Amino acid sequence: MARGAGALALKLHIVGCGRVGRTLARLWVLRGTLGIGWVLNRTVASAEAAVAFIGQGRATDRPLDVACDDWLMLAAPDGELAVLGERLAGALQSPPALAFHVSGAEPAQVLAPLRCPVASMHPVRPFSNPEAAVDAFDGTPVLGEGDDSALDRLLPVFAAIGARASRFRAVDKRRYHAAAIAASNFLNVLDQLALDLAESAGLERRQALDLIVSLQRSALDDIAASGPAASLTGPIERGDRDLCARLAEVLCQAPGDRRGVLPAMARAAADLADRKHAARRYDNPLAALFSDGCSVESGEADGRV
Repeated sequence: MARGAGALALKLHIVGCGRVGRTLARLWVLRGTLGIGWVLNRTVASAEAAVAFIGQGRATDRPLDVACDDWLMLAAPDGELAVLGERLAGALQSPPALAFHVSGAEPAQVLAPLRCPVASMHPVRPFSNPEAAVDAFDGTPVLGEGDDSALDRLLPVFAAIGARASRFRAVDKRRYHAAAIAASNFLNVLDQLALDLAESAGLERRQALDLIVSLQRSALDDIAASGPAASLTGPIERGDRDLCARLAEVLCQAPGDRRGVLPAMARAAADLADRKHAARRYDNPLAALFSDGCSVESGEADGRV
């Protein structure tokens, strides 16, 4: 709840207020951390919907004036940030006190044309449902990189809404973003593959999904405690060739392009088992098992097309 009128004196303007922007802005308003100024979207109707969700702000489809102590957040898609930064720099009569974006792929300096301290603050969680994201935001990691003067002010503001906010010295943000995509979006793909297999085995959809998610929650607890390699278990980790031969046969029966994806993931699991058992002095008998057959779609024997 609000902590008094003084707490809302700092004003934040938002450009591109979609699911991430709406979630963060509503949290700042609910916690009395920031006041929301204008909210700029492509259409006024879209901006009005964002303002209604946030509970505060002025909808607009063009940049309005900013005071010298106001903040600016760009929550637009990653690929639009450079162009937006240039356009805003030309449209604003004076720069804001600081500007930041919430992209995981673009560096903070993409906003350098705004002529103020800049930062990138990336909340590492899914935002498919802003209402649910507001309720579940506590504990969300937020990685910040950019100008120290901007980060010094932004980290406490994110911490105030329950984030675990920390600095990030990026060597290659493309690799960081790829890691986040692999850990989040690829999980959706994996679960759909597992769900299709479970349904084809006769399980009802809700029953199958509950089983998959329950299994993954337990696995994630083990991964958090010990790491991916050390917590790997099951027939591939044990090197059970007979059982894995039957597994490979089932995976090769998957329809369409999944016929190649699933054996490739099994091969990756065999490689991870090798990493876990690095002291083993023999070749993993499963390596060839998951490399043969349906995982080679066409072309040469080694898979080259």
